[in-house]
Amino acid sequence: MSSGKKTIIFVPGIRPKPPAGDHRDALWRCLMESVSRVRPIVAASMQQNPGSFHVVPWSFEFYRAHHDMSIDQPGLEELLTKTGPSRGDIAEATSAKRRWHRWLYGAADALPLLGRLFAPDSLRLRLSEIGRYFRNTDGIADRMRSMVKAELLKAWQKEHRVMLIGHSFGSVIAYDSLWELGYIDNIENMVDCFVTMGSPMGLRYVRDDLHGAAEVGQRRFPKNIRRWVNLAAVGEVTAHHPALKEMQAEMAAHGMLEEAQSLNEVITFFRGPDGLNVHKCYGYFYNEDTASIIADWWSR
Repeated sequence: MSSGKKTIIFVPGIRPKPPAGDHRDALWRCLMESVSRVRPIVAASMQQNPGSFHVVPWSFEFYRAHHDMSIDQPGLEELLTKTGPSRGDIAEATSAKRRWHRWLYGAADALPLLGRLFAPDSLRLRLSEIGRYFRNTDGIADRMRSMVKAELLKAWQKEHRVMLIGHSFGSVIAYDSLWELGYIDNIENMVDCFVTMGSPMGLRYVRDDLHGAAEVGQRRFPKNIRRWVNLAAVGEVTAHHPALKEMQAEMAAHGMLEEAQSLNEVITFFRGPDGLNVHKCYGYFYNEDTASIIADWWSR
C-alpha cells in the first residue's frame, strides 16, 4: 500500500488545549487504536508515517494558556481500553438533560436576546469567545487562519493529498481559511477530504458570519473542497442543525463537491472529570466511523 504524499491536518475546537505535541500524540494514539480495529493493514501503513499528522495549535494564540493534559489522561487511558460504549454511556447521551441543553442552544440561536437571557454561564462564555473570533479583535482571527493556511500551503508545496479535519469551532476556522485561500489568496489547490466533527456551522449565529455568507451563488462557499464528511455524535447540543447538511447539498448542486456525507448517529464515549463528554475530540478520533473515513481516504 502506498503511504507517501499524504497529510492530515487537524484544527482543534474552542477552549485551551494541551501543548501541541502532547495533544497531537494523544489524538494519534486514539486514531491508531481505532484504525487498527477497523483496518489493521491501513493502520500499519499509517504507523510508519506518524509525521503525516499535524495539529494547528491556534488555541494558545487565542487564550495565551495551555490546558493541563493530566486532567484528561485518566479518561484517555480508560477510553483506550474500551471497544465500544456501555449501556450507561448511551443512556446518558440520550438523556432528557442533554435534550434540554440542546434546546437552550437552539433557543439562543433562534431567539438571540431571549436565549442569552436564560443561557447558562458556560454558553455565555462560548458566545463571547465566538464573538471575539468573528469581530477579529486585535486581528486574532486573521492570525488563527494564517496558521491553518500555512499548514495547508506547506502540504500542497510538497504535492501531498490533504485531509483537513476541523473539530467543533475548529471547523469554522478551517472553513473560513479555505474560503480565503480560494477567493482572496487565489490558491487553486484542493483539499482532498474535509472532515468536520461536532461542528456548530449549522447554527444561525455561526453560519451568518462565515466567510462568504453575504455573497451570492457559488461565492458563498469555499471552492477548494473535493469531498466533505460531517460527523455529529449522539448527545451533541450544537452539531445537529439541518442547515449544515443543506450547505453541503447546495455546494454539491453547484458542482463544488464531488461527494458530501453526513453521519449524525456517531457514538462517542470519552469520560472526563465531569463525566460523559460526547463532544470531546478524543472520543471522535477513537470512533470507528472516523477511523473508517480516514482509513478509506488513506488507502485510496
